[in-house]
Amino acid sequence: MLSASSSAHGKVIQPGLKPESLFKKAYAGCLTPKDSKFPQTVRVNISISSTNQETKVVPDVSSRSLSPWDYRIDEDHNRFPHVIADATCRHLRCVNSDGQLDHSLNSFPIQQEILVLRREQKGCHQTYRLEKKTITVGCTCVTPLIRHQA
Repeated sequence: MLSASSSAHGKVIQPGLKPESLFKKAYAGCLTPKDSKFPQTVRVNISISSTNQETKVVPDVSSRSLSPWDYRIDEDHNRFPHVIADATCRHLRCVNSDGQLDHSLNSFPIQQEILVLRREQKGCHQTYRLEKKTITVGCTCVTPLIRHQA
């Protein structure tokens, strides 16, 4: 299903429209640029506004997991966001309900690819480019891979 909206809370454009007509329909009353291709440079407001003030925080799930993890802070002043929490599995194995290592299960990192803005200094000018970064968000238990010799 193809749909687009004019804002985070805007109206949905019905499926069946041609992709090139989405821009014209979504922003009725606005001037349509001669070239509707995405520009090479754009101005971006990087302030983050939270629309959901009722976010529930699960208390210390990283320690209650059967595959517990700790967070390492990755700080880079030439990147936005400057600070990213990156998880590290505490053990190679999972733990059982008594907190003892279970050698029949492996602890495995759960990774997510995010987009960050990278700041680069070129002469007296600063430029920014989008960059992909893979972070670990937690750990899970998996059965070990068993390879049989032929």
